[in-house]
Amino acid sequence: MAARVHRRPGAVRVDSYSISIEQRQRYLYVTVTGDNTAETIARYIADVRAASLRTRVSKVLVVGNLRGPGISMLDLYKVAVSGSDDTAGIGLRAAYVELNPERSDENMRMAESVAHTRGIAVRTFRDVQKAEAWLLDGIR
Repeated sequence: MAARVHRRPGAVRVDSYSISIEQRQRYLYVTVTGDNTAETIARYIADVRAASLRTRVSKVLVVGNLRGPGISMLDLYKVAVSGSDDTAGIGLRAAYVELNPERSDENMRMAESVAHTRGIAVRTFRDVQKAEAWLLDGIR
């Protein structure tokens, strides 16, 4: 399926999934919208990994606002394992901000834990400023 490119540079929308990747001075700023499905989550994890490798920027702030019911913890676990296994070893440091208040904090912590066990520095947040502060901690 062909992607439809929006007028904003770096924004691509395919079906109900949209991602925008902006290269900032010290990190990539990513926004993700669409339906909250395992497929959408897997897709944006792969897109973030590819952007990090392409730009050689290892710090990423992802702001997600997926709509619809939350996916099961098991489905999220499977996606997190697959995405983390694919991403391990590239030196990624990622802050993930969940804007949808309906999302489970338990699921967010579980996905964070899966990444940590694979050596990926990931932390989840509800606030963009706190996420950015953590992401850039110690960077001058």
